[in-house]
Amino acid sequence: MQDTRPKFVFTCQRCGRCCEREKGVAVYLSDIERWSRDGTIYQVFPSISISSDPGSISMSLDIDEGRCKMYEAQSKECRIYENRPIACRAFPLRHDGSGFLLGDKECPGLGKGEMSKEALQEMRSAASQEHEDEAKTAAVLPALQALLLKEMTKQSEEAYSKLSDEEKSKLEEILKKDK
Repeated sequence: MQDTRPKFVFTCQRCGRCCEREKGVAVYLSDIERWSRDGTIYQVFPSISISSDPGSISMSLDIDEGRCKMYEAQSKECRIYENRPIACRAFPLRHDGSGFLLGDKECPGLGKGEMSKEALQEMRSAASQEHEDEAKTAAVLPALQALLLKEMTKQSEEAYSKLSDEEKSKLEEILKKDK
């Protein structure tokens, strides 16, 4: 007899495991755009970090005590659940551009409960959207970083040019101490 159960079944167990990501929960430009429109940005902004590795730059929600800062351990709820990042909406499902795969094979919600076609389609859509958003953010973020650094450099140079020779000398002493 053929098993009619879908290959992917998932019901969130509210365990917070999805909030325990080594590099934090990924944030994409689409998340920031959505949060800016709905006002969530003011709640989330203090917890967004930018990190860079050779050849890449990314954004994520900060980690506090091993979990995303948006996760409330006592209530086992996300503070921004209705507006959570696309990376959270798709978890534990991922899309690699050609197919779906599990981002966390140890997630306690895998194989639990029932999975409606609608719920599966919603998760697949979120995983596909995350893949697209990740690519768009990776393409745009380095240029934004360069533009911001350019503007900050310009402002620093203007401020430095307004310093007296004595102030410049004091500043150079301070900078030498930091090396």
